[in-house]
Amino acid sequence: MSKIKFGICGDIDHHNTPEELNPLPTLKKDEVSEMILKLNRNPMDKDKLLSEWSQIEDDIEKLLKLNVLKEDGKVYVNFTFLDEKDTRLIFKECEPLAEELCKLFLEKKEDLFEILDYYRNSRLSRKKLAFLIIGCYLLDWGALELFRHWEVANNKKPQPGGNEYTLWGEEEVDQMLKRIYWGGHAEKTGDYVFHTFGDHHGYKRRDALPDILHIFPDFDFRGGLEYRSLLFDKRKQLGIELGDVIDDIDRQKTPDDDKKKHTRFLKDIGYLQEREDLILTIPYFTDKDVKHIKKAIEPFIPKLKTWTEEDLPILEKKIQHIRPIQNGVPFSEVFIQVWHVVFGLTNKYLTEAGMLYDTYEDGKGYLPGLFKYDVSRRILEELTSS
Repeated sequence: MSKIKFGICGDIDHHNTPEELNPLPTLKKDEVSEMILKLNRNPMDKDKLLSEWSQIEDDIEKLLKLNVLKEDGKVYVNFTFLDEKDTRLIFKECEPLAEELCKLFLEKKEDLFEILDYYRNSRLSRKKLAFLIIGCYLLDWGALELFRHWEVANNKKPQPGGNEYTLWGEEEVDQMLKRIYWGGHAEKTGDYVFHTFGDHHGYKRRDALPDILHIFPDFDFRGGLEYRSLLFDKRKQLGIELGDVIDDIDRQKTPDDDKKKHTRFLKDIGYLQEREDLILTIPYFTDKDVKHIKKAIEPFIPKLKTWTEEDLPILEKKIQHIRPIQNGVPFSEVFIQVWHVVFGLTNKYLTEAGMLYDTYEDGKGYLPGLFKYDVSRRILEELTSS
């Protein structure tokens, strides 16, 4: 059987959302995944579906209740699920449109670098800053906010449990994903948001924060889930303490002696480097940087708007026969996932053109970052209100 992945674009509180309101654990069951793959291309009557998949009848009923599946004469997959055939077509059609967006952005490359020259940590390369500010904050997180503002797409779809997200799934495709930068992982710990951004080449683990906070062994013993919950809370506290150390070093303050282990750990994972003094090797943004980042991003927004007005209708026409659209999923919802291909390829081309940092210079395929006081939210709010 093919490897199948599921996820969400948006926000879901995994810790507090009851399992009966969270579709992901159900979708990730092997038999359910296989059923989704087959049903996606061949919708069928509910009675026939339950007969053929009687062993997962309860799971099917749950997915119908959560509107992950819909019954409209037949039962359809009611979210953006892309099988191998669809994914290959999307990549083919997105490549020239991503090249066009890359060209539009390169027109502002020198202006961007001039602005980034004034970032307070002069020892951090402009390309690293651009990789996160343009590649992630604008093209990933920011674009979704702008698309909602422009009424092009909306990943804040109300879901059970008070969550807001769109669901996606895909049949993994054996193709080169190296340097297709489209994957942002983020988590808030106290005042800090640790995040990583990069590709999914080989789907390797990212040895960085917040990813390593989620590395748990199997808790297959009585009380295991409760123990995991307790341990997770402790790891969140560790995130706050590590953020405090980074903040101290950013302000050229020597961390307290009781934080020596934290400092050694941050050096080991590449966040700090010791020269004549300790320096940060990752971008770190605070409220003092909001206006600076906004100034860096603003010139690119008209370029993105132009692409949306001119190239997006072309894209919609070229992929109108993929299964999610044929199954009745609105293009505005499908586009959220297709956009990941567009901007992932755009980031690849911008890297090749020397505008963004090549993460494979240090062999990782991703770049960590940190911001404080919800900087990203404030930037996006300012951009969408201007």
